[in-house]
Amino acid sequence: MGKRILCIDTELTCWDDPAYQKAQTLEIIQFGLAEIDIERFCVSRTGSYYITNVRHPVSKFCYQLTGISQSTLDKRGMPLTQAAELLTTKWGVGQRWNGLVSWGDERSWMAPDFAAKGVDYPFHNGLLNLADYYRFNFCSHRRERASLTSAAIRYGVEVAQPQHNAEADALTLANLVMAMIRAGDLYPALCPDDEQ
Repeated sequence: MGKRILCIDTELTCWDDPAYQKAQTLEIIQFGLAEIDIERFCVSRTGSYYITNVRHPVSKFCYQLTGISQSTLDKRGMPLTQAAELLTTKWGVGQRWNGLVSWGDERSWMAPDFAAKGVDYPFHNGLLNLADYYRFNFCSHRRERASLTSAAIRYGVEVAQPQHNAEADALTLANLVMAMIRAGDLYPALCPDDEQ
């Protein structure tokens, strides 16, 4: 298999009280992935895994934001250990040959939950935070917030629905990555020959 870029998104437990949320170790409740096949320059597959929560029930705020209910996690969730195995064997998140891209500092959000549950962190250290890259290159002042939606609109990328669904957000991210490559704004060496 040739080069791939894996676009990763997560949904985590959340609350409408920022002080309370800051004091918690957030739990991953969904992984979403979208794989870009560099040779064919297309999204070759997407996927999603719901993760069983053990420390915090899904709050009303979290359900309203993500659409993920406690019932969904009870029925369709899997332990984080099982998800880590699938991310490693089916997606290759630990292989440095695969590029890893997220919108935001996913590592700082994911790693504490892996540590709290005693599960080895499966992602290699080359995870690119595209939000920081985008903000540095395209925002006019340092406090300007860069959202995935605003970046997608800038590049003419359709925002997959529903938002705050990890698989849909990973797909939006993958399409944004490809648009930025085509524009020469990201990984210029990967621009398809017909675009140069």
